[in-house]
Amino acid sequence: MTAFTIMGLPALGALACVSVVYVGAVMQAATGVGVGILSSPVLLLVDPDFVPACIVIVVLPITFGVAWADRSHIDKPGVTAALIGRIPGLILGAMVVASISDDVLAILVGVTVLGGVIVSLTAQRFTPTPTALVIAGFGSGFTGTAVGVGGPPMALTYQHSDPVTMRATISLFFSVGSLLTAFALVVAGELGPRQLQLAALLLPSVLLGLATARRYKDRLVGSAVRPIVLGLSAFSAIALLVRTLWP
Repeated sequence: MTAFTIMGLPALGALACVSVVYVGAVMQAATGVGVGILSSPVLLLVDPDFVPACIVIVVLPITFGVAWADRSHIDKPGVTAALIGRIPGLILGAMVVASISDDVLAILVGVTVLGGVIVSLTAQRFTPTPTALVIAGFGSGFTGTAVGVGGPPMALTYQHSDPVTMRATISLFFSVGSLLTAFALVVAGELGPRQLQLAALLLPSVLLGLATARRYKDRLVGSAVRPIVLGLSAFSAIALLVRTLWP
């Protein structure tokens, strides 16, 4: 008997992907980050073609929607500084992702997600100065392009800022930055018809997550949901590393 598939993916695998992206989309729309750090390990376990291009594409409706809704709270000088850093970071990231194997990509994703979880739990206070934002933009551009997880550097820099300012500013940064990254991935040969097909599978989850967050975002910011999401992210990253290193 032939197993039921969706776009060439096992049905259960496809269901896991759309589910984890929905949860990540809710968190990203509420806080500014979430899709990459939560979903990248799961997506990579199901099909390496998901990472990084699909994540870069599917976050666009969230980032544009949140940036527009909260546009009066955007730290425009901060976005400019971060984008200056993102450009060289995404160029380096595109070169890396075009030259590594799927196993190396899996290790990079796992390590990056675990690092992002640790960063998200740090109590160290950072101030979003121009220099700090250029550095964060570079780190975000590199990891976002190489492994689809670009949120932690920016979240760390803005974590002690007003939550609405953080959400709006990071969203505008990713709106512009993700378009630049998508172009770099096309040039690197990492974004083609297969990635667009897989992104189409995830898009309904993203739109539903955005709608959910608009209704409940005030309850989600600073709630107990964040530790749960970070715990799930760490678990999936560890599972990815174990499967890759000890097949």
